[in-house]
Amino acid sequence: MFVEKMGYIVSRQTRDVDGYIEMSLFIKTPQGTVKVLPDRQLSVFFTNAPLASLPQDVVGVQCTETHYRSFDNDPVILVQSHSLTLHQQMLNFIKQKRYAVFEEDIKAHNRYLMERNIRGAVRFIGVPDASEQVFRQARVIPSNWQPEWKVWSLDIETSVSSNTLLSIGITAKDQRVAFVVTEQSPSSSLILRFSDEKSLLLAFIRFVKKHSPDIFIGWNLIGFDLQFIDQRCQALGIRPAFGVNGESWSIRSSDNQGKYFASIPGRVALDGITLLKVGGYHFESYSLNHVSQEILADGKLLHGSERWQEIERLHKEDLDAFVAYNLQDCDLVMRIFEKLKLIELQQTRVDLTGIPLEQTGGSVAAFENLYLPRLHSAGWVAPAWSNDEFVASPGGFVMSSIPGLYKNVLVFDFKSLYPSIIRTFHVDPLARIMAQVLPVSVEVKSTTQAPLVPGTLVPGTLIPGYLGAHFHRQYAILPALVGELAQAREVAKKSANSILSYAIKIIMNSFYGVLGSNVCRFYHAELASSITMRGHELLAKTQAWMEERGAKVIYGDTDSLFVTLDDTDENPYHQGKQLCAQINACLSQWCQDYAQLDSHLELEFERVYERFFMPTIRGQEEGSKKRYAGKSDGELVFKGLEAARTDWTPLARQFQRTLFEKIFNDENPIAYIQETIAKLRSGEYDEQLVYSKQLSRPLSSYTKNKPPHVRAAAIIDQKRAEQGLPLEYNKGRKRVYYVYQRSGVVPYESDKDLVELDYEHYIEKQIEPIADSILPFFKTNMASLLSQQFSLL
Repeated sequence: MFVEKMGYIVSRQTRDVDGYIEMSLFIKTPQGTVKVLPDRQLSVFFTNAPLASLPQDVVGVQCTETHYRSFDNDPVILVQSHSLTLHQQMLNFIKQKRYAVFEEDIKAHNRYLMERNIRGAVRFIGVPDASEQVFRQARVIPSNWQPEWKVWSLDIETSVSSNTLLSIGITAKDQRVAFVVTEQSPSSSLILRFSDEKSLLLAFIRFVKKHSPDIFIGWNLIGFDLQFIDQRCQALGIRPAFGVNGESWSIRSSDNQGKYFASIPGRVALDGITLLKVGGYHFESYSLNHVSQEILADGKLLHGSERWQEIERLHKEDLDAFVAYNLQDCDLVMRIFEKLKLIELQQTRVDLTGIPLEQTGGSVAAFENLYLPRLHSAGWVAPAWSNDEFVASPGGFVMSSIPGLYKNVLVFDFKSLYPSIIRTFHVDPLARIMAQVLPVSVEVKSTTQAPLVPGTLVPGTLIPGYLGAHFHRQYAILPALVGELAQAREVAKKSANSILSYAIKIIMNSFYGVLGSNVCRFYHAELASSITMRGHELLAKTQAWMEERGAKVIYGDTDSLFVTLDDTDENPYHQGKQLCAQINACLSQWCQDYAQLDSHLELEFERVYERFFMPTIRGQEEGSKKRYAGKSDGELVFKGLEAARTDWTPLARQFQRTLFEKIFNDENPIAYIQETIAKLRSGEYDEQLVYSKQLSRPLSSYTKNKPPHVRAAAIIDQKRAEQGLPLEYNKGRKRVYYVYQRSGVVPYESDKDLVELDYEHYIEKQIEPIADSILPFFKTNMASLLSQQFSLL
């Protein structure tokens, strides 16, 4: 008997069972998470092989003609297989005959959901088993049901000296518990005591099955906590049965990149660090202690590189303090997720694009989920993967700057420039192909004898792009898609839904990157170049229009222009708004004159810097790029300068901030510079001389060039190896702290390392470059100031 339910897809998978595909959708319902098996599923791909060349008598395989065409304008055959094994065998057969295949890598469950416009929320009917945990013969359609997630914050503590699991902490709305390997008698009901790791892990698996969380959250959750649990399960012969029905999870890593992935049937693991980056948050350090201090004004109970020793001591001597430390980490993660609404952000991305809930990246998957159904509706299949050499498109337009100290610098930004270019100029994979396939209109033929080039008026159906591309205005898919997203974003803004607005923004902005990346099947150099090079053209035209109206453009970068005006008496805000309106009128008129295009380009007047500094390239007279400082409404802003860079010392960064506060307040900074040097040499700033930099890859992969932070990390790992301890930096992606002593680079592990510091190194490398960028405006330089100080010694 069929039963109907509402729910939300938590995870999905496809496998072969008894020679047939079994597609499993794990769906959270009001009664709990169930396994839904859609009826009669097939694995599908397309090929340009003639039907007669394909085997017609293979049981479980169907090959049929279709109305679809490839991007080469050839008809394609649909190949449907009853199993993944047959799917792969048919692929191998066709490739051996040197025919092309299309969309062969799209997983069956993703195609099923994508073609039904299913994102996250669903309504389904199916036949339940006796336990009502599995629904067969199911049919699934979209819905708008919203789940209330059961979220567990998970953190483990381990013994560095023995490489064993000490505890697993869990906090949630209805749970607060620590599973601990200990011989001590617990003094609290929060503590569940176990005599060994195996007993703890088996009890934790039972606990997860009983209480059935939907989402695990944590800090470096997959790369450390879940991976360590998985390793200990393997070592102890335990099946990691953490799936909703006791299925095993899968924890895997990408080769030599330090990235980890978790697949848990019916559950999801979301890492806080990754979601912060998805959400556009930037921190000097992504350590839990640093982030929680900034967001919550609270932190870990223990921190520092040697805290493992204190953790092991507490585990042996003070169980309550040990558990408090473990659960505090869980609490901090939960509070960060709740305050920043990170799960809501991830679910919103799923609702918009249909990416799996567990997939925190997925720009290409999001693009394909949105684009492919529209492409199929138009009668086309996606192109085959190309072996052509990758051609990178030009980057964003960056002007050479005019260095100097300025007053009243106006900043203008194009609103969503690249998505707006896609909308306005019909940049689109199918439109590019249709421009090649369909004959050009008579009007264009009669007026265009030579190949179309950017800048040529095209009165017909084709819109010129770059690198020889043209786009057929009647067959473009992306402009309408971007338009729908842009409209939805405006609605979200008006309703103050910042999460939805931001999620739409990152999706729209990802389209350019996807089209310019060879990890996307739609990549073509003409597509990405027709976006970025059009951006170059638009900024150059905008600069010319502004300068015709008396403005002076001192810098431009991708979608922004920095402008000064001759009339310093008039209100700069009024001037900015007036100039912005004039330029938008120019843009609209130019688009019409260029190719009868409706402009979706919009220049916005962003802000006024009352004081502004544009430096030169170090040691040269030419203006720098992507580096400036300014003061706007009392706020100091640094872009690309030392004050904004985490790989400079705290002293250098504060020195630059104070230096510009004085300069922007029309104070002479020379006395402050001299005072800073004197205090540095006297040892007053020792605690601010610690460098920190992230290892971008495993330590062993640095072979030729070994910068200071790599040398410092190598010293630490060598010492740990000699002590028989696990290496700290062998996996990379970890921040290294170090100082310069007179003997050279030394790892910083405690204040005991702040001895014999090389103050002249810090003056030369940290103070001098910052000061020399501004001192020419005061008719001096650091060499002169230092010689004056030496003469006083």
